[in-house]
Amino acid sequence: MKIKLFKPSTYDWLLIAEDLDDPAAWNRFVPCHTADSQRWKFECVVKQYSASDCLKLKQCKELLTRGLSVYEYDWNAEEEEILSHAMEVAADLELELLMEAPNPKLIRLSPNAA
Repeated sequence: MKIKLFKPSTYDWLLIAEDLDDPAAWNRFVPCHTADSQRWKFECVVKQYSASDCLKLKQCKELLTRGLSVYEYDWNAEEEEILSHAMEVAADLELELLMEAPNPKLIRLSPNAA
């Protein structure tokens, strides 16, 4: 699993988990991951720290695919708060926070993206 923080032109800041260990049959309409999956752990940690930090963010359901989970921070959130939250999530999961664009093969952020 990789954790990325990215600010695309078409969304506010995004917190992205790539390369999740989702089952082959997983899709956003019939999620079938278990409580010990990377997706479950990522989503629980994101929600835990957003509640404790009083930070608003929402899951981008239109960007959910097998192996990928994406949360968008509220447009009113301060960049310091966003970075702090993302770093807490990565630290809790014992991963490095990457400040880079997501894999374009996994996520399409604009209608003109290749």
